[in-house]
Amino acid sequence: MREVMTKAQELAEAILASAVYRKMKELEGEVRRDPEAANALGQLIEKRSRVENILSDSNMDPEELKKASLEMEEAEKAMNQNEKIQALREARKDFQTMMDNVNKILRLVVTGEVAEERETGRAGGCSGSCAGCSGCQ
Repeated sequence: MREVMTKAQELAEAILASAVYRKMKELEGEVRRDPEAANALGQLIEKRSRVENILSDSNMDPEELKKASLEMEEAEKAMNQNEKIQALREARKDFQTMMDNVNKILRLVVTGEVAEERETGRAGGCSGSCAGCSGCQ
């Protein structure tokens, strides 16, 4: 058990040292320090909170909800147009891809199968027809 925990710690440290992780953290800091990006995020959070408050009100006014929803959409659009936020979103996507690949490797080594095999019951690339294939049996 101790060896597994040690290796898990080493993996975590390798992830933290990876260029993908470091870039994501750097961009997170840039977004927090950039007034325009921080304002865009803050506006979206504020507008989303307003929509949630309207939805939770038992006497919800549909017109008020419509107006608040449009304001939230505009705030989201403004946020999505911010270059720093776009770069951060891409970096987070890259990090998630790396983590997904780490999990696939772990799953493959531990179980001998990848997610596609578990979900379909077939090996990746398998058409379902066993004619001429001896891989699954």
